[in-house]
Amino acid sequence: MRPVSIVLSAAVAFVAVACGSSGEPAPPAATPPPGGASAEVVTKLLSFEPEKITVKAGTTVIWRVSDSIGHTVTTGTFTVGGDGLRSGEQPDGELDMKLAKGEDVSFTFDQPGTYTYYCSIHKGMNGEVEVTP
Repeated sequence: MRPVSIVLSAAVAFVAVACGSSGEPAPPAATPPPGGASAEVVTKLLSFEPEKITVKAGTTVIWRVSDSIGHTVTTGTFTVGGDGLRSGEQPDGELDMKLAKGEDVSFTFDQPGTYTYYCSIHKGMNGEVEVTP
């Protein structure tokens, strides 16, 4: 083999390895119903980002776990103290979804209203979905 071919082959192999995956499988995608609108909330550094979103009725909200620990999305009431930590949680039974590392969950909000939610595991993770007509 000529030296140019060897160098070219080595460069192609290097690029292929550099572009390869990290070995971890991609998280499963939570997909909204066909034709439906969607919004995304990501867990990041023990918070929901964005913390508050406004969507139209019929929108599917997808929660994606981007950090390395599990969470929940639990709707209900609570109070937040001056330290930013939640107390007095009262789940309302509307949503109580568990999210494992690398997982997505989704829910379609059909009824207008304000839905407060929290992670039952981490006292500083709170969020709100406002659904408009």
